[in-house]
Amino acid sequence: MEFSAAGHDHQKHLLSSLVEKGKLPHALLFAGPRGVGKRTIAVELVKNLFCEKGSACAMCRGCRNVDSGLHPDFTYVSGETSIKIDELRVIMKEVYESPFEAQVRVVLIDNAELMTREAANALLKTLEEPPPSNLFVLVSSKEQEIPLTVRSRCMRLGFGPLSMEHLCAYFERTPRLDAQKARLLAAMSSGSIASGLFWAEEEHYLMRQRIADLLTSGKQASAQAALLAERMTAKEHEMEYLSFLLSFFRDIWRLSMAVGDEAPDLLNEDLAGIMMKAAPGGGAWAESSIIRIQKMLRTLRYNINRWLAMETLMLHLVRPA
Repeated sequence: MEFSAAGHDHQKHLLSSLVEKGKLPHALLFAGPRGVGKRTIAVELVKNLFCEKGSACAMCRGCRNVDSGLHPDFTYVSGETSIKIDELRVIMKEVYESPFEAQVRVVLIDNAELMTREAANALLKTLEEPPPSNLFVLVSSKEQEIPLTVRSRCMRLGFGPLSMEHLCAYFERTPRLDAQKARLLAAMSSGSIASGLFWAEEEHYLMRQRIADLLTSGKQASAQAALLAERMTAKEHEMEYLSFLLSFFRDIWRLSMAVGDEAPDLLNEDLAGIMMKAAPGGGAWAESSIIRIQKMLRTLRYNINRWLAMETLMLHLVRPA
């Protein structure tokens, strides 16, 4: 078996070993942070199972049909807000029939935490008495939101953040960035390719500069804070910006604690000039800001007005004059 996704060598080796020994379980749960390659490896596992060469060659009929969503023995289920029972009901009937072409049928449920209670219960009934020749793969970045009864019937593979080495290599190769920009994105991405690609977009990259300028200005610019908060929460991007805010204030805290000519490693190297000006005497401000951001992250679990909450947060984070 072959996998082209970056990192996660242990998980790849384990999957290859299970397939080679014929011990692949009836259900797998790929769990870990968003954007680290869980879905990519899940799809590559499917290609390996269906590939005419057994190597996810991407060229044979089986691999091409997986990519196009036309393989009769592969079903991909996902949702932006929820996965409802109607989407699973037909699939739960099909799994009791023999596969059409391959030796196994694969049902891949992406963002599995979005299953409604009814959908999860329908899946659970199938997992409790799994029909032969079927493999269920659940992919989730919020596994705790999947009912325990479902999780307990899956073999869990945990995926952690990618290393700086893997991220740098990816960003140099895929978006074709120079080594310096690739290293910066790798540092900013918290081990997530998806996060790094988000910051690679010029609009978001420049927003960091505007946010840093506002926070260190010492001015309570409510209109500017409202405008930035609106853009930060547009299209549900607030998690990326909150992660940036955490890294920004952690960098300032490190600079404020530095002794003599000590130069701490910074995640936001391109903002070093702004942060160095704010660092003297800024330790307490950075600490209190980090606490506020962490509280905001916990609040996002609930149904709140995210724009208003972000605007309020930004006004509290501005350094006092």
